[in-house]
Amino acid sequence: MTAPIVRGVNHIGITVPDVEAAKSFLVEAFDAQVIYQSFGPHDPPRQGPEFERAVNAFPGTVVRAQAMVKIGTGPDIELFEMHGPEQAQPIRASDFGITHFALYTDDIDASVERFEKAGGTPLTAPRSIPYETEKGPGNKVCYCRMPWGTTVEFITTPARMDYRDQTDLRRWQDED
Repeated sequence: MTAPIVRGVNHIGITVPDVEAAKSFLVEAFDAQVIYQSFGPHDPPRQGPEFERAVNAFPGTVVRAQAMVKIGTGPDIELFEMHGPEQAQPIRASDFGITHFALYTDDIDASVERFEKAGGTPLTAPRSIPYETEKGPGNKVCYCRMPWGTTVEFITTPARMDYRDQTDLRRWQDED
């Protein structure tokens, strides 16, 4: 058997208006750790046609800072402070593309409370998961918005999920 070509999700990239403010929010909201900062406001910015082509940025976009952050286990979060002549608002769940990322928590109420105290906005209170394959006693989700608009989902699944009866594959939190 050959090794898989892709071993897993390495990181998620998020564009923010201010890397320092984003790092502070993630540390306060999630007890995140800053692994490193590749460059900051005192370094030469990344810009120009080659950069724009490489990352599909709008012409004239300037990257002023980049940092890699860790939240618990799983993929890291790469923060980019980008400024440009045309920047759209974060997408909604009904738009095409990546609409959110989810963080697993053992205490969803405490996690949402901490997130809100740090400056985030819950879109609802934590609620039961409605899907037959995922619901169970205590299985809950809560979608929230970060100060710059990125949507994050908190999820907790203390009860066994019925999808396990349909496949031998397991979600990350269910791996034995």
